[in-house]
Amino acid sequence: MKLSELIVAVKERNLSKDMLEQYRDALANLSAQMSLEMAEIEKAEAIFLEQSEEPKAVFSQRKWAVTEKGQRQITLKHSLRAIDKLYSSIKSRLYQLY
Repeated sequence: MKLSELIVAVKERNLSKDMLEQYRDALANLSAQMSLEMAEIEKAEAIFLEQSEEPKAVFSQRKWAVTEKGQRQITLKHSLRAIDKLYSSIKSRLYQLY
């Protein structure tokens, strides 16, 4: 399931305990996958920044941000934040059901 689908699904207020647990597990799985991808991108970023000939780090970071991997890194960073919020929301809702 994609993150956008999970966001819409979790908005439903009348979800059963089982559905909330399934969504929680799906978010945990998605978060793990994204975290591994982020690690690979951060390695590539480190190499990019090390090889950069820019006089200031901020210039190198801006150049990195416009690359394909830099753009993906931005998306992953914000997606992981969204997953964190959704996970927290599901956790609270599950506690209310127990």
